[in-house]
Order: sequence, then C-alpha cells, then structure tokens
Amino acid sequence: MVGLFGTLNTATSGLSANQVALQTSSHNIANTNTDGYSRQTVNLETNSAYTVPGVGTLGTGVKSAGVERIVDDFVRTQIQAANSNYQYATEKSDVLGDLENIFNEPSDNGLLTQLSTLTSSWTELSNNPELDTAKTLVAENASTFTDTLNSMANDINNLTSSTVENVNKNVLDFNNKVEQLQNLNDQIYNMSSRGETPNDLLDTRDSVLKDLSGLANITTTTDNYGRAFVQLDGQDVLTSTSMSTLSVVTTSNSNGSTLSVGGDTSNVSTTGTQYPVGTVVLSSSAESSDYQKLNISSGTISGLQAAIGETQDRLQDLNDFAETIAKTTNMVYTNGSSSTSGFFTLGTDEDNYAANIAVSSDISANSTGISAGKTTASGDGTKAAAIVALTGTKLDFPISDTELAIYNSDSMSFTNSQTGSTFADEFNNTVTKNGISKQAADNTATAQQSVLTQLEEKDSSVSGVSLNEEMSNIIKYQQGFQANTRLLSVVSEMLDTLINNTGV
Repeated sequence: MVGLFGTLNTATSGLSANQVALQTSSHNIANTNTDGYSRQTVNLETNSAYTVPGVGTLGTGVKSAGVERIVDDFVRTQIQAANSNYQYATEKSDVLGDLENIFNEPSDNGLLTQLSTLTSSWTELSNNPELDTAKTLVAENASTFTDTLNSMANDINNLTSSTVENVNKNVLDFNNKVEQLQNLNDQIYNMSSRGETPNDLLDTRDSVLKDLSGLANITTTTDNYGRAFVQLDGQDVLTSTSMSTLSVVTTSNSNGSTLSVGGDTSNVSTTGTQYPVGTVVLSSSAESSDYQKLNISSGTISGLQAAIGETQDRLQDLNDFAETIAKTTNMVYTNGSSSTSGFFTLGTDEDNYAANIAVSSDISANSTGISAGKTTASGDGTKAAAIVALTGTKLDFPISDTELAIYNSDSMSFTNSQTGSTFADEFNNTVTKNGISKQAADNTATAQQSVLTQLEEKDSSVSGVSLNEEMSNIIKYQQGFQANTRLLSVVSEMLDTLINNTGV
C-alpha cells in the first residue's frame, strides 16, 4: 500500500514484532532458574516488498517468523549417554558398598578373626586333649564362626532382595515416564500440526528423555513434528502407534520365572522360561505374556542388575568357602568316613550352605564329647592338630568329590592343590574381588560425573538464560517499540493535516 497508510502498516508491523520479542525476553527471564528450560529467541523477517512503477521497490515492514529454542541436540544426546553411564556406576557402587559392610573386613570381629580364634582353640585342644574347657571353647568358637557365616549369607540374600525391589521401582518409574512421553508426543503433534512451535513442551520432552537415560541406555529418534520415540536393546518401547511394557523377574527356578508386570509387585505373572533374578523383559502390553529379555548396558537399572550379579557371585564364593571348611573338617573329624556329617552340618540346599552351616547338634548338646585324637588313648590330640593343619593346606573351593576321595586318613591330611588356596586366602580373595569391583565402579562414577558436568555446562552455555543478554535485548526491543510508536504519531499528525487542513 502506497502512501501514509502504507507507512502506518509498516510502523504497526514494527510494533507487533518488538512486542513479541519483548514478551519472549520476559518469558526467558521468568524461567531463568527453571530446570530444563531452553532460552527462546524470535526470528524476525522482512515483509515482502512491492514495486511502485516509476518509483521502485518499497518495503512493508517486519514480521515474526516464529519463536524457537536455542539447543544443541548433539550435546543433549551426549548428556543422555553420560548420565546413563554415571547412574550405572553410582548404583552399582552403592550396592557393593553395602556388600563391603557385610563382609566387614578387615576388622577385629570379622570372619577371619573368628577363624583365627577357632584355629587357636583347636591348637589349645591338641595340646590339652583331655581338658573339657578346651573342648567347650572349640564348640563355642565354632558356633560363633558358623553364626557369623549364617548372618553374612542371610544379609547378602536380603541385600539381593532389596536390590531386586529397587529394580522393580526403577522399571515402574521407566514405564511411567514412557507413558508421560507418549502424552507429550500427542500434545506436541497437535500443536505442530497446527503450525505452532511447542517450545516448552519440547523442553519437557528433553527432561523426560534425560530421566529415561538415567534409568537405561535408551536410543531416541524424533520425527518432523518433534515427537520422540524410544528403543531399548534394539527393541521398540515407544513408537507413534504403540507403547511396550517393561517387567522384572523376581524369582526363578527350573520350572520358570515369576515376574512383576510393569515393575508393580502387586501384579504378578509367570513364564515357563527361566531367567536370572533381576532380569528385565519386554512385552507389547501389560496384559501380554509374550516376554522378550532385554540386555540393558547402562543406567540405574543396569547398575542394579550388575550389582545383583556381583552379590550372587560373592554369595556363591561364601557357599564354596563354607562347604570346603565343613567337608574337610568333617573328613578329619570322622577319620575319613564322612564329609557331610561329624563336626559341622551343611543342610541339603547346596545353594545355601553358608546360610545353613552349623556345629553338629551332638557337639552343641555335649561339647565335652569332642574327639581330640585319632585314638582314645590318653593325651592323643592328633585329630585336633590335623584340623589346625587344614588352615595351612591349599585346597580348591569348592572342594571336589575327587579331592575328598583321596584324603589320606593315615596322615590325616589333604594333598595341596596347585591351583588352591588356604581358608584365609580364599576369603580374602572374595573380599578383594568385591573391593576391586567397587573401586572400579567408584572410579567410573567419578569420571562420568566429570564428563556429565562438562557437558551440562556446555549445554547451559548454549541453552541457558543470560540475564545480561536478556536485559540488553529488552533495551533494544524497547527502543524499537518506542521508535515505531513515534512513527505512528508522525503519520497520525500527517493524516490530520491532510484531512483537516486541506479541502476543496
């Protein structure tokens, strides 16, 4: 439009554009401390010009071409990966720290100290085989030793159970966040399909994706509308048309597995497939019984799974330790006639020897009946001495039936194994394995935290709100607004002159 009305429209466009820019800066300042918020900026574009014959091309002002977030998607993808690795190491370290406390080594009242005390009481008995107080001391120290083993095994089982429960909670959280992401996708699609830019929804979407990455190593893709879709271990968890459910194996035996569907322990299902406890499986819905195992490599869930594996391995080491001590002691005590009875009992559950090892009920009831020698001759303490010698013998853990079969009843001894270790060394190895694993997890957590901090600082430098920058923008847009207002006033005066001071 040529003339004053064209100038009026141009000034009006400037007013509108600067007003939108001011509102955007106000929105940025208001969300300076909002977690996950990405600063926004207005894209201003020149309106299409038109040509006046004999004059040339005239501009028509400015327009707001949209408000967009300032983000670096590559950095945010890196943050998700670093966050996943950090949460994995942190969770694993926490559980292994609890396991370290259960072992309680080195300490003045730990298992190794009690083993040494028991050995000393056997030595005292070998020197005084007729002394009833020495026999009573052996029985009491042996009972204290087995009680400690029982307690440690039970504590490890409880730790495993609580860790599985934490897996359930995190899987439930994962499923809830996937559902939240699906709702966000619907809202994002509705706005985007209308030509609107859902910046704040996209920020919320990114926050949910970061939370999901902390739980498991997700793979994310986005479509042209801004919707985010999730895969885990190459399997679709969330698509534009479907949402799958994660469940957790809570118990397992030869008949199959019991699962908490969706991580909800009140909703239980079974499957004929035997999975390790703590395994996460995927199904197309909460009602489906078609489960597929997921191999999760990082995130909180994976860290807990790795910790479950470690605790089960250390429990097996403890079972092997208890089995070898009990069977070798029994072989010496019964003159080679039995490895499963005599001084110690182990129970019938091979997976719970450490939890069930105990001093024989006969000895507990009458400690003075302990046999200290190979014969009944007065002063014979050879059997007690042979049991003492066991502590220095290198054995395999668990001791095999072959090794038990070649026990030399004449010398009352076992042959040293080239690959074996002593009782103390074996338990030290178990404690050391846990210590090394925890230290590795601690080092990984420290390294990943450093990486995560650097990435988050980089993301903040790109997407964070700078108050100094926003205040500069406010002054700039305010001046632009005032200038266009002044232009409107000038055009108004010119129109007044034209209308009221001219006439026919």
